[in-house]
Amino acid sequence: MPDLKSMVRLRESDIVIGKPMAWAAYDSQGRLLLNRGVMVRDINQVRGLIQRGLFREGSDRERGEAPEVVEDESRKPATQLLPFENLKLVPGEAMQVQHLAATTKETYNVRLLGYAKGRSVMTTLPEAGGKLMHVTDGQIFAVRAFSGLVIGTFSAKVLKVQHAPFPYMHLAYPANGVQTMRLRKAMRATVELETAVFDKEGGNVVATGIIDDISVGGARMLISKPVGRKGQAINIGFKVQLGEIEEWLKTTATVRAVQAETGDDGMPRNTYGLQFENLTREQHLLIMNLVYKLTYKDTL
Repeated sequence: MPDLKSMVRLRESDIVIGKPMAWAAYDSQGRLLLNRGVMVRDINQVRGLIQRGLFREGSDRERGEAPEVVEDESRKPATQLLPFENLKLVPGEAMQVQHLAATTKETYNVRLLGYAKGRSVMTTLPEAGGKLMHVTDGQIFAVRAFSGLVIGTFSAKVLKVQHAPFPYMHLAYPANGVQTMRLRKAMRATVELETAVFDKEGGNVVATGIIDDISVGGARMLISKPVGRKGQAINIGFKVQLGEIEEWLKTTATVRAVQAETGDDGMPRNTYGLQFENLTREQHLLIMNLVYKLTYKDTL
């Protein structure tokens, strides 16, 4: 079995359809999935493996530089049932709701207005496309709440919709508790986010690329030109889309690893391991929600 600590995550661009595999590929627990030399012909199958986590053994050089190391699946966070009040949410906190009777899994943002223990949870009405959604008494929502790195989920019936003095709703208080899950800061998700590097905060774009791996703490960025040295702070922006929510997130990141390589197209490419600095609470929640949704697609 390979050394899990030396494993490097494979990207879709690392695997060429119709060509033999350059390495053996494993899952996050070191189980062999694809032998070296296997001819890959089904890209959809490979994408499924990559989405769940596909890895190869790394060289000694890569061990010290790779921004991502295999997450031990057995260490994924366990859920715990807690009283709603234990989340210690305050008015204004971001929450999400999903209509359980709907045919899609679209989620919508709401804000916590307050709660009366044992009676109701009060939130703003969900919006879609800048317009208030039509919500009626008795509808059932799946609700997701965020508290630090803890995500709490529960189902609740709409007790009452009010439109005065402003639109809001009363949700049934989760008497049976909230299913909570603590995300580790190092938990990562495979993504493909358009990314730009700026010459200064609020400045001009000097290079564009993609982020293909992200966590609450940082990301891996692929970009064609050098944009910083190890230890240097750079200004980046990237587009995140969650359902109908699309946001261009800008922040400062410190370069923790740099590796020059050649892409599949034969062109030079630079891989940067970045550590996010000074994320706002909204940005933190956005990234956490993205990682959560991609890691636990069927959980809400």
